[in-house]
Amino acid sequence: MTNLPRKLAVLSDPHGNLEALRRVLEDVEAQGAEEIICLGDAVGYGPEPEAVVRLLRERGIPLVMGNHEHGIADKAQMCRFNPQARQALERTACLLEPATVAFLAGLPRFLCLHGARFVHGCPPDRVNTYLYMIRDKALPALFGRFPEDICFVGHTHELALVEFDGTEARRLELGERTSLAPGRRYIVNVGAVGQPRDGDNRAKYVLWEPEGRTLTVRRVAYDIQKTVDRMRELDMPEIYADRLW
Repeated sequence: MTNLPRKLAVLSDPHGNLEALRRVLEDVEAQGAEEIICLGDAVGYGPEPEAVVRLLRERGIPLVMGNHEHGIADKAQMCRFNPQARQALERTACLLEPATVAFLAGLPRFLCLHGARFVHGCPPDRVNTYLYMIRDKALPALFGRFPEDICFVGHTHELALVEFDGTEARRLELGERTSLAPGRRYIVNVGAVGQPRDGDNRAKYVLWEPEGRTLTVRRVAYDIQKTVDRMRELDMPEIYADRLW
């Protein structure tokens, strides 16, 4: 591995929440991160999916496919969503330009950069599988499905860490600053920018320092009311506006 970034920001699930994404990108810059990767679900739930995708593309931020992009790209995938989420995604589809839909349809299911894997749901390339759905006894086998020492995932809208010592895997809390043990492998659940569901309404992302093997959770406040008002103007399902608080 050459030219490792000193700090790399990993974010996930902006979900059309432009206010949250803008504030997060400002914080990323203030923290001195040299690269940013987005783990998917740029769209869905929130009121400004077109602007969110445009901002990510303008900033040159690599994006992997999330289940909401998958649903936009392949209407047959809509059956995977509950009725309210499906309603929100159908509304989202109406807010996207055809060229943006084509861009989302071409997103990769995973990326491998700097010795790490980046995927929306679960390694090696799952878009729809939640990390918490994997039974504890199945976690060691999961690590056998990808070769990298660390894999970053989103999808759950929560923060979490799984550590594997080569024999056993255990779930850990992802603290504000976490040092990764030498010789061990990890799956890191980075939380959500646009629709947190962990009891803290601030946008979340994780800073990764590859050489120092450290993770730092960043929590970023933003104008929630502005996003909620816009969601209501666009008649998005009320549940997703309420969840922002």
